[in-house]
Amino acid sequence: MMIHLALVGCGKMAHWHAQQLQKIEACKVVALVDPVVGQTREFKEKYFHDAAQYDSIENLISLKPAKLDGAVLVTPHTLHYPQAKLALENNLHVLIEKPMVTRLEDAYDLWRLVKKTGKKLGITFQAPYTPEFTFFASERNAGRLGKIQLISGWLSQNWMKWTKGGWRQDERLSGGGMMYDSGAHLLNAFMWLMNEPVVEVACFYNKVDAPIDINGVAIIRFQSGALGSIAIGGNTSAFRTEIQIQTDKFLIITDQYGGKLEIKTDERRIYPHVQQDDRPSAGTPHLNFINAILEKEPLTVPVRYGALLSALMDALYESAHTERPIKVQPVPADI
Repeated sequence: MMIHLALVGCGKMAHWHAQQLQKIEACKVVALVDPVVGQTREFKEKYFHDAAQYDSIENLISLKPAKLDGAVLVTPHTLHYPQAKLALENNLHVLIEKPMVTRLEDAYDLWRLVKKTGKKLGITFQAPYTPEFTFFASERNAGRLGKIQLISGWLSQNWMKWTKGGWRQDERLSGGGMMYDSGAHLLNAFMWLMNEPVVEVACFYNKVDAPIDINGVAIIRFQSGALGSIAIGGNTSAFRTEIQIQTDKFLIITDQYGGKLEIKTDERRIYPHVQQDDRPSAGTPHLNFINAILEKEPLTVPVRYGALLSALMDALYESAHTERPIKVQPVPADI
């Protein structure tokens, strides 16, 4: 069975999505959507010669190709919710760039739509699709890692410089600054690794010389009682990131993109062997999305993690703006 997709958004990040989709035999991109006609034409010529061109997702929906099963959304953050909602309401599966949405109420609305329509909604955070994170989740769920006590993570990047003048520094399109962009990968990794809601946060950020947040720090408390700390820096010359997880048995070290996993005790350092998948498209959200539509495997990052992240993000920004700790709005148990 062939899955027919529309690629919505033909900007810089969409090149990576196009390249990943080209590697999957079971899918075909039949539509390209972007308000900038030149960008759509470039994608058609470079990647998908037979795809129809549209200047909006609304026109795509009203003039759909003969076969269309889903949409891949690679658009500014605040557009994700209305575009995903429209796609789901019109019987399309959705693969959506991070973050899923920029308001918790929108996350819940998409969750309800997914339940109502039975359609798939996946999110393209990278780390959960790696074999290292898959191994961690398996060991965590089996109880072999012990009880998590602390999780800490940090990220440094020259984000302020390379996003200057772009939509990422326009809050109307981004929903926030560094915390909502590159920082969302770190925060989602927290939520995926912990797989539980945050119940309380305290956050500070500064804008440096930008219109949105550039540097941010936070402390968080999870439902289980585990504690976390976060440092996100967007005004430095080098990129680096790390996550440390302390359980009552181990110290575990990874990062927001997966790709490494180290486990330590007082006596030894363990580099666990994890099963690698050598397929060209393995370890990508795109292959997982197609396989989920075909009922071959579950979604790795379904709407649940978009809602968990949205609850956290809303609370982080509220805490920073009000300069006080915030109790996080409870996340429904069945999400």
